[in-house]
Amino acid sequence: MKKGILGISIATSMLLAESFTLGQVSVQDNVKDINLFEQSISPEVISQNSSDTVSEALDNLSGINQDVQGGRGESTLYIRGFDAKRVGVFIDGIPVYVPYDGNFDYGRFLTTDIGSIDVSKGYSSVVYGGNTMGGVVNIVSRKPTKEFEGNVKGKIVLDSDAKMARHVESINVGTKQGNFYAQLGASYSKQDHFKISDDYETTATQPSGERLRSENEDKKVSLKAGYVADDKSEIAISYVNQQGEKQQPPVTDTDFAKNKNWDWPYWDKETISITGQKNFESSYIKALAYYDKSKNSLYSYDDATFSSITKNWAFKSRYDDYSYGARLEYGVELGNNFLKAAANYKKDVHRGYDISKTTDAQTLTERYEDHTLSLGLEDIYTISSDWELLAGISYDKKTADEIFDTNTAYLDMLALETQSSFSPQAAIIYSPDKSSKAKFSVSRKTYMPSMKDRYSRKLGTAVPNPDLESEISTHYELSYQKQLGAFIGRTNFFYTKVDDAIQSVVHIPSGLLQNQNVGKFDHRGVELELNYKRDTLDVGGNYTYISIKDKENSGVEIVDVPKHQIFAYAQQEIGGGFSIYANAKYRNGAYENKLDGSYVTTPSFTTFDLKAIYEPTKNLTAEIGVKNLTDELVRYDMAYPMAGREFFASLEYKF
Repeated sequence: MKKGILGISIATSMLLAESFTLGQVSVQDNVKDINLFEQSISPEVISQNSSDTVSEALDNLSGINQDVQGGRGESTLYIRGFDAKRVGVFIDGIPVYVPYDGNFDYGRFLTTDIGSIDVSKGYSSVVYGGNTMGGVVNIVSRKPTKEFEGNVKGKIVLDSDAKMARHVESINVGTKQGNFYAQLGASYSKQDHFKISDDYETTATQPSGERLRSENEDKKVSLKAGYVADDKSEIAISYVNQQGEKQQPPVTDTDFAKNKNWDWPYWDKETISITGQKNFESSYIKALAYYDKSKNSLYSYDDATFSSITKNWAFKSRYDDYSYGARLEYGVELGNNFLKAAANYKKDVHRGYDISKTTDAQTLTERYEDHTLSLGLEDIYTISSDWELLAGISYDKKTADEIFDTNTAYLDMLALETQSSFSPQAAIIYSPDKSSKAKFSVSRKTYMPSMKDRYSRKLGTAVPNPDLESEISTHYELSYQKQLGAFIGRTNFFYTKVDDAIQSVVHIPSGLLQNQNVGKFDHRGVELELNYKRDTLDVGGNYTYISIKDKENSGVEIVDVPKHQIFAYAQQEIGGGFSIYANAKYRNGAYENKLDGSYVTTPSFTTFDLKAIYEPTKNLTAEIGVKNLTDELVRYDMAYPMAGREFFASLEYKF
């Protein structure tokens, strides 16, 4: 039988001392048990793998692969073949995807102030709300537990010629004074360039050596203040301000992409929220309210000199988007049942502006507004000490509230429409002993089309379709985890059926493209994980196999998803405060789309990282190492090669 609410809160705080528990959402509340629904990445694992960004940290989990969309200058990801638009992304439980297109640039978010990254694949809590078709990523911030604590860290990265390429600095300071606490974090990252592998063959647009126009900069400040009552009820106010800018490297292979002389003068994000939880003897009520603002600007230049914006194809533009919303959650223990009910409301506003090439005057060209309402109910029923039954259902409804568009092409086709869906799910859990657990689950999830999906004319090549319906995925999963001494193993078999997938097809009356719900796909795969940790040795890894089939036999392939992916690591303490760490990654079998519509399989690659760690005291850590040891030519996108061999050194002081 489940603990009372107070006991759950205490256990959670003890086990996740550096995580902001108010920002967490979990299918199962008993965190001491093996959790087959969520996987968490701790700050210690992030540091061990030298993951500077959220995308790098997630790329080490089974079932997840990183992707870099060169044409947008974004680092994104796929979960079991579902792209970032179809994965719900949250920070402390707040949805933070861009309102217009639903995307999220994981490469802009550093890991310096993270308490944990919680991931659900397929089956996820209905408390999150809608648009969790492929899974959920919840980035949870830190929370102090001492009167005075924190860390200061600096890192430098050199290219293979030992030239300074990038540096990252961060500080986190926290205090807990009685029932009150406060947390401050700040980070700064500056990349001057990166150097391509020596295996790269020179093209007309990109010579060998340093990657052209690969500079970027990110600054972030976060603040949190809270109060924890004696019964572990809690309230907190948070503020995050992030500012960035990035350049667009040129295309290296015009068979795969058209060259774009672009850059982003700014890429900024700002979030403010208040959240609280009141605990009772056998129930709780939790509330969240937030305001999230995203703004960025895009400049398209005349040519590769980036000196003028005068041609017909050149432009200046900016997006100024914001969202606000709230969540109300109630949980109660009733006999053998633990029930949760949740209501989510989210308002999305997109504003697009043209900026004059000569005067910099700004003109509003489009304004779209949506609101989404989600209602969810889920239950954990304890059948016996060995068996649990979980069930949930959600209702999601997205309503278009406003369309203002100065683009007159097919303007009469735009209309205020509504999409809605019911999403049931259920799971059975068997725990034969304390060291093992098995789960079978079925869940139905949806993706409600974004503003861009419905309204975009794609620079004159497409007609809009405001009548698009939600995509539907039905996930089946069988999982088993076993701990045997110092070994922990886990296996996940999954099958997902996707219906009404949105694809671009020819719109017969116009001859242009149009997004329509015509696709059907099957995702099948297996994830294998094995870890061993004892005394001075820590070894582990995972393997993912995934196959995606087009059930309509239309010749469409899902791109950027490797069929095989392996991650393996080992760390050995060698005495005197020294340790050696190494990891290896292998990726094979991803499709890439050429401009002529044909598909190719991207070359497989294997990378090795190696570093030495020195910890003279528990407060001080120094590292020196190399990434991509063999200088492998890495390409997620065939037209945009990534960094070759890099050397790094870091120093961190904890207090």
